[in-house]
Amino acid sequence: MPRFALEPGDRIVLTGEMSRPRSDWHRELEAGGFVPCDAVTKKVKLVVAADPDSLSGKARKARDYGIPVVSEAGLAQMVGN
Repeated sequence: MPRFALEPGDRIVLTGEMSRPRSDWHRELEAGGFVPCDAVTKKVKLVVAADPDSLSGKARKARDYGIPVVSEAGLAQMVGN
């Protein structure tokens, strides 16, 4: 199974109460060449949820589309933080 990796230009949605301010995440994602988005669409590559097991609308829609849902720690690891 291929390892999941983010690439510059990938769209990322944040949802839920993060430990860091969302504006900090947005700045960091943009600096890495990623595109923070507010809504889950089929073009989104990753959804980051405060609770990855969340049943929120965004997390549920991501699962319906087959988009991975990870924790904030998972995102930090993927972007090399």
